[in-house]
This record gives sequence, structure tokens and C-alpha cells, in this order.
Amino acid sequence: MKKFSLLLISILVAFGMTAQEVQNVSNGTVYLKDKAGSHWYIGVGGGTNIYLTEFENKADANLMDRLGWNGQIEVGKWNSPNWGARLVIDGGNIKHVASNAVQSDRNWLGGHVDLMYNVINAWGSYNPNRVYSLIPYVGFGYVYGMNDWFKKPDPDSPLFKGQNQSLTLNAGLINNFQLSNKVALFLELGIRSLQDSFDGVNGPDHEYDALATAVLGVKFGLGKQEFTPAELMDYNLINDLNSQINRLRAENEQLSKRPTSCPECEEVVAAPVEAVYIPNVVFFRINSAKIDKGQQVSVYNTAEYLKANPNATVKIVAYADAQTGTPEYNFALSEKRAKAVADALINEYGIDSNRISIDWKGDTEQPYAENDWNRVAIFFAE
Repeated sequence: MKKFSLLLISILVAFGMTAQEVQNVSNGTVYLKDKAGSHWYIGVGGGTNIYLTEFENKADANLMDRLGWNGQIEVGKWNSPNWGARLVIDGGNIKHVASNAVQSDRNWLGGHVDLMYNVINAWGSYNPNRVYSLIPYVGFGYVYGMNDWFKKPDPDSPLFKGQNQSLTLNAGLINNFQLSNKVALFLELGIRSLQDSFDGVNGPDHEYDALATAVLGVKFGLGKQEFTPAELMDYNLINDLNSQINRLRAENEQLSKRPTSCPECEEVVAAPVEAVYIPNVVFFRINSAKIDKGQQVSVYNTAEYLKANPNATVKIVAYADAQTGTPEYNFALSEKRAKAVADALINEYGIDSNRISIDWKGDTEQPYAENDWNRVAIFFAE
């Protein structure tokens, strides 16, 4: 019992430390912190179990004779695309087949708290529409034997010791099948360790028994389910803009030192200057062809220019940075970026597709010396 309690305390401490370290980050992407009511779910399911002890494993019985039933209800919350936690309340019936079993059928009620880890999101990429997810979990809990749990025929026997409750260590795999944004099916395979005296029989060689379970059920999402990527600042772009601002300030400082009037100077009448369209740019995140909200202003300005100049056309040329990916991948990625910008002009701002042409260079050309800036699509007026 002391070893078991010490092990449980260790798991509790590790569980608490891990929960504190969980952040809303996945694969380097930071996600917005949503309201407290977001990313919750409730689930219900039922299935079967088998009790594993030294005596049960040696008993002369087929698998079907050893299977009991169990059910569970759970409430959980995902803190990030990778990490979540849940509370499970479960119970069922254990069938004993060992010859020294005190009772052949046992009813039990329990619960456990688990830390969940979405392997596919963590090792791959987050996709809210993904159908299948593999979710290992680990946790701790408690079980209680109900309804006259056992009767000791020989209280003096070293094999029999009164015990109808136990702390547990839990682990397992959840196979999650997403049917819609808020409905999913799951198949859970779990195992929990218990004190060997939980069934009323002390094994001679082992301190722990085990209860293996299989549960099939359904989950329902509560509140917002999708995680939203945060739009992080592009500090290279900000530094470039600050440099331009500082340059203009220096020019203004020099202009302020010139005389305000010069009576003897010939008056110069400035010639009207035609409006010059300066190329617009749309920067992209690494490995992405999605236009961030902060970059939509460039698409908007280009659309306004085309609306104000009905005879003008625009060419969109997209690139990828040379330090990321292969040339083949970057070429395809730059094509997606060019088409995404063109689609935005056409579908969101009503620009005629005949006024737009596109081209893509991959990483064969790098318009900027700063590598990160080359994840870009550039507008050229024609």
C-alpha cells in the first residue's frame, strides 16, 4: 500500500506540473485564447472489461466467460490542439473465473482524471476537419466495490484480505472519429492498476491487479470547438517601415532648415504629376498560402486602384523563400499564393478576372535580400 501510494503521489505531482506547462501552442503556431466555455465536450459510452490477476490468468476459462460490462460518462476540455484533460465517471460488472474467487460477479463504481495528448495534431499539423485522431492518455483515479463486495469463507487464510476500494493508475488510447464540428464517435482501450487485494484475494507474487476496458461511445462538443491561429506581427516588416519613417523624418528635418521665402528667386510652378501606382505586396506565413487579415489591406488597395482606373490591369507574381522547403515544393507553394491573391480580388472585391494575370517563381528568384520577406506575392500595374 505504501509503494502504491508513493507511486500515485508521484503521478499526481507530474500531472500537475505538466498541466501548468501546457500552452496554447502547436507546432510553433500560437493560437488565440478563447472564452472559458470553449473547447469543452461531454461523452457517454459503454463496453466490456476483463479483470487480470495471476489467478484469473491461470483459470481454465475462455475469453467470453471472463468479459464483464461497463459504462462511462465523461466531461473534458482541450486547452490547445495538442493537450486536454477530462473527468471520467464509470462503473460496471467484473466476472471472476479463478477457482479461489470469493464471488464470481462484482459490481464496481469509479472515476479518474486524465491528461490527453493528440498525437496527430502534435506530430503533424492542426486540422479542425480531420476525421481520425489518436489520443493517448494517462491519469489517476479510484474504484469502489459495491453490494456486499466479498465474503471471506476463511478469514484466517493469507490469501484473503478485506479490501473493496483502491486508488488506480490509468492509461489508454482513444481512437476519435469526427463526424461533424460537434459530434464524434470514439473507441477507447484502457487499463488501470489496482491493489491486488481489491478482489478480496492477495496474490503471492504481485502487488497489483489490472482491469482492462474497451468502450465505444459518442461525444458532443460544447461551445466553440475550433482553435484560431493568432496573427503575429512581422517584425522584419515593422523594422522596414520604421526605417522608412525615420528616413522621412530626417528629410523633413533638412527641409525645415531651408529659408521659408526667397524674393529674388524665380517662382517655379510645379508640373502636375500623374498618379504612380507603387507595387503592393502580400506577405505570407511560412508554408502557407492563406492571406492573413493584416495583409488584406494590400488586396483592398489594389482592388480600389483597379476600380478607380477601369482600363488598368494588374499582374500578381508570387514567390517562396529559398531557405525553406525543396525547389519543387516551393514552386507549387508560390502558385497557390498567386492564385489565392487573384481569387481574393475576383471573389471578394468583384474585379474582372480578365484584368488579372498571375505568375509564380518558387524560390528561383528572390526579390528581397531578407529571406523571410520572400514569402510574398507582389502586384505590378500593367
